[in-house]
Amino acid sequence: MKKTPAKPLPFRLLVLLLAGAALTLLFLALRKPAAQREDYRQIASRTYDTAFLSMYPTQYYSDEDFRHYLGLEVFRASYCMPGISVMEEYLEKIAASGNAVTTVYLGIRPDKTELSDFRALTAKYPSVAFEIILSYPSLDYWTGLSEKAYAQALAGYAAFLSEALDIPNVHLFFLGHREWLVANPGCYEDKWTVKSPIAKTILLESTILGEHFVTAENAALFYAGLESLTRKARTAPESFPDLSDYAFVFFGDSVIGNYTDSASIPGVVSGLSGAAVYNCGYGGNSAAQSSKFPVFLPGIADAFVRGDLSLLPQGEVVRQGVSSYLRDYPPGAFPENLVFVINYGLNDYFDGHRVDSESDPMDTATYSGAIRTAVATLRTAYPDARVILCTPSYCRYYENGTLPHGEGGYILTDYVDAILSLSEELHTDVLDTYHDLGADSGNWDQYLSPDQVHPNASYRYLIGKSLIRLLP
Repeated sequence: MKKTPAKPLPFRLLVLLLAGAALTLLFLALRKPAAQREDYRQIASRTYDTAFLSMYPTQYYSDEDFRHYLGLEVFRASYCMPGISVMEEYLEKIAASGNAVTTVYLGIRPDKTELSDFRALTAKYPSVAFEIILSYPSLDYWTGLSEKAYAQALAGYAAFLSEALDIPNVHLFFLGHREWLVANPGCYEDKWTVKSPIAKTILLESTILGEHFVTAENAALFYAGLESLTRKARTAPESFPDLSDYAFVFFGDSVIGNYTDSASIPGVVSGLSGAAVYNCGYGGNSAAQSSKFPVFLPGIADAFVRGDLSLLPQGEVVRQGVSSYLRDYPPGAFPENLVFVINYGLNDYFDGHRVDSESDPMDTATYSGAIRTAVATLRTAYPDARVILCTPSYCRYYENGTLPHGEGGYILTDYVDAILSLSEELHTDVLDTYHDLGADSGNWDQYLSPDQVHPNASYRYLIGKSLIRLLP
């Protein structure tokens, strides 16, 4: 049978159909969230060599950190993506932008992502290296789930941690099992959004330091840590006293002064208890008098009591901490409950300062004399305040602190023992961070920073948590 040729559409109808299609596309485009539309404009107009797309909020990740630490010019999406399909749409637009992007950072929520979809996405761009930072919600997220939703969320993480490692162009990073992060409310603005300093820590530790890199050897341990931590939070949550009517003033060396965010020792105390904290640490400083610094512990205590900032060096954390305290409590004003925490000792050991003097117990050129003097100064001005002495923490350096220093041939435990003795002599509280928190020569890498001296975030979390346990 002979077919009748199709008649062309009338011109007017064709115009109407095309106009309708254009309006439909415009309508669909306008339905996209404003943040997504702005992202698409940025993708097309900016120059960049990497991208950061995420299913959880990333507004506190700094473009400057990518530039300064990683040497990358980043396009960081402001839109928090609901799933893989939107990520795929972004990547298509990035591929069409003309930018030579060979590395893409993805913030993935395993609870919202099918592994098969993720595989398909990464397979579509085999020449791109995908750096995946798996989501790290706070414990509030995990405790708020129904048992069914909890099991499903865990299954999503288990799948990624065990099955995504064989994807050739993918690196996985995960720290959602780290107690120091997810158990500290002070690290978060909400269940999914970490604060700016923590975002920086996550970026640097995941990329430059590789501390959270998932491998075949540690994947099961990471998952076991996640399950154990979240299950405990759901069934036997750890509680802390409400210390919102307390003020803690911390004096110390770099163990205190080098960390000023919510993962610092003062930050942990504040995050878990609600206490006001004042970080008066001084990196590199010793308790005993030293020619290396213009002021040491007794002088810092004296400056604090006098409210004399001129005695403290400009730009140092100690000056900022004392200044903050004086703003809140000017002369004549007192906190309802005041606690002084003194944490010195590592630099006294490194510098070989004498531990004590037989002739003058208040000799500030000695470790014990300096601490006695500082405690006396603080107690004279604040007789009702509590004082907590902390031993120097474990360090791997100098043969685990066993290499003798100074004319007295002191080792680290000499300073630890001095604090334990001083706490009895001066009737103070004491926290033995050296013996009681689990760090030793066999597991030091779980407790110390790569420099083998400073407590890492996990160790600092234990110290902060233990300080709270001493009160009220």
